[in-house]
Amino acid sequence: DSCAPAGVRTLQQRRQRLDAKLNLAGGINEAFYLAQLEALGYTGVTITRYNKSQFTCLSVCTDSLYSDEWRYYWQVNMPASTQITPMTAISNCTDSLRTWGDTIAECILNNQALSHTYVIFSYPE
Repeated sequence: DSCAPAGVRTLQQRRQRLDAKLNLAGGINEAFYLAQLEALGYTGVTITRYNKSQFTCLSVCTDSLYSDEWRYYWQVNMPASTQITPMTAISNCTDSLRTWGDTIAECILNNQALSHTYVIFSYPE
């Protein structure tokens, strides 16, 4: 699997990924992506879509200010259990002060996302 670094995944994680690939069903929509993440063990994930119409003079004051381009963006809201790695005293001086995220989940969704869309990943504190 091109999304999993060699030697990092456990047997159970590799089985989950295989199951998610073999049992791939349905159309490419929000439920599809959430089902893929759930099959890989990610629970509590939500998706925010920015497909609202453009703000105009007829819009209500509480409407969001999205341009037409935002209909191609969607945000994956990861749960609080995401790994956060802070810089330590033994880190290299070129290391980031803090890193977070889930490279495997990001790789999988970016590979499965429609080519004209952009995925944003949101990680809570």
